[in-house]
Amino acid sequence: MANNNSYEKFYCVKKTRLNDASASFECSVNIDCTENITKVLAVNVSSGLPQTEALTNEANISGNALVTIVYLTESGLVGNATYSSPYSLKVTDNEITPSAKVLAKVTNVDSKVTSLSSNTAKVQYEVTLKIYVLSTVEVPYLDKVTDDICQTTEDVTYQSLAGTCHSNWIENIELSVKEPIRQVISVSSDVHLVGQEASEGFVTLSAMLLSKITYVTDTEDAQIKTIYNKTEIKQEVECEYAKKGSLLDVVVDDNSCEVKTSVTENGEEVKLNITIPLDVYMAVYNTNTVTLTSDLFSTQNLLTSTTQSYENTVSCEPIVFDKKIEGSLTLSEDEPRIDKLLAVNYSKAVVTNEYVDMGTYNVSGVLTSNLIYFNDEESRPNSVDVEIPFVVNYQTDIEGDVMFDTSVSVCDVDVMVKKGRDVYVDAVILVHSNVCKTTQGAVISDIETVEPLPEKDCAIEIYFGKVGEKIWDIAKKLFIKPEFIYKQNPSLTDDTLAEDTKIALYYQKTQQ
Repeated sequence: MANNNSYEKFYCVKKTRLNDASASFECSVNIDCTENITKVLAVNVSSGLPQTEALTNEANISGNALVTIVYLTESGLVGNATYSSPYSLKVTDNEITPSAKVLAKVTNVDSKVTSLSSNTAKVQYEVTLKIYVLSTVEVPYLDKVTDDICQTTEDVTYQSLAGTCHSNWIENIELSVKEPIRQVISVSSDVHLVGQEASEGFVTLSAMLLSKITYVTDTEDAQIKTIYNKTEIKQEVECEYAKKGSLLDVVVDDNSCEVKTSVTENGEEVKLNITIPLDVYMAVYNTNTVTLTSDLFSTQNLLTSTTQSYENTVSCEPIVFDKKIEGSLTLSEDEPRIDKLLAVNYSKAVVTNEYVDMGTYNVSGVLTSNLIYFNDEESRPNSVDVEIPFVVNYQTDIEGDVMFDTSVSVCDVDVMVKKGRDVYVDAVILVHSNVCKTTQGAVISDIETVEPLPEKDCAIEIYFGKVGEKIWDIAKKLFIKPEFIYKQNPSLTDDTLAEDTKIALYYQKTQQ
């Protein structure tokens, strides 16, 4: 028989990282060129934040990948072609429900040209995604009890998901160039989140926008050049769930398929204009406190209680830092030697491992840079992808079993070549990691009456308490209210016995 008690519910948030998902896709890139294409110097595939649709035990993920090919013509000219390739895949997991929020992030895209004709390049690329599921966990708990039940309570702090917001905006960048531009052959952009602050109804984001443009000069002696740009940006993003002090998970990415460039010339003045759309995803968390029953018993009945365990994901302050990395390698004999470095066409960093050990956050990964260079024997440009492994660390006060959601950007890449084959690379990587940890909890979610307690068959009872024993535990053993012990033994003032103590209890027939 259930007691006439009342029950309530609280709702905490659980963030789960699913297994990484990878899928391969193919596309054909049309090359608008009147000459024969002799070589592909680089193929780069990039993608912004994909769209997600949560269903029952599965989610549909779709996005667009920008495929950029840099090629060499028969006469030695360098050109480019781009194609926006749609992709989609499905992931399955029991954590996914229609009410859950699913976030997918592209962490790496491997690509290769599988065939090349006079005007078409077929590209195969593999997209690797990190996938997170945000779900709201309903936790029922015992709220109010009848007069015959004694209970102890504790205040428990938990985090709840206030909501998620998606937004976008456009950044325009104008760069001055010293010489006329014949053709822009590649544009890459990235965004590094530096800070975030929640206010009533909006979130202020601070970030570093990184851009790299490789182009061919429109001069008699045409040259391949690269220009870098770093722009600090600040943006207020509306979010109805945000409040002063809210905790945030923020992911910002550029929509690479929609990046536009244009060149304007006014006399000797040449301007490069870049339009970069940015997408932002924000999860907003509130910190709440609930009073829960930690222990109980009845003075009239034997009880059974049901305990329910739960997990709560607690969002921590993000880790943000930058580190210089360096490395070297030697080109194989199969690669044409580098006689003149023309451009660092693109660079990307892929994280392979990350963990916290004794107050140090460690990140390892691989930096890949595409180098376009001149080879004297071939008398034309060539290219090679160089890979540099790196390990960086950062001091933090975060401990325990934590979950990372890390983005890494690359800037200030400097390449030096010695003896045509020894390549030395310096770069700066910018790290932003959303960090959270999962806490375990348990609540008394239900109680039931087993049977009535027998009436006391004595008028007086002596209990020999031991030093360190708690009054609550004594009351629970004897099925009497703690305040009854204090009333019958005025010398007891503390919750815990300081010494062995004889406790006298006087009962009346009506005493429960």
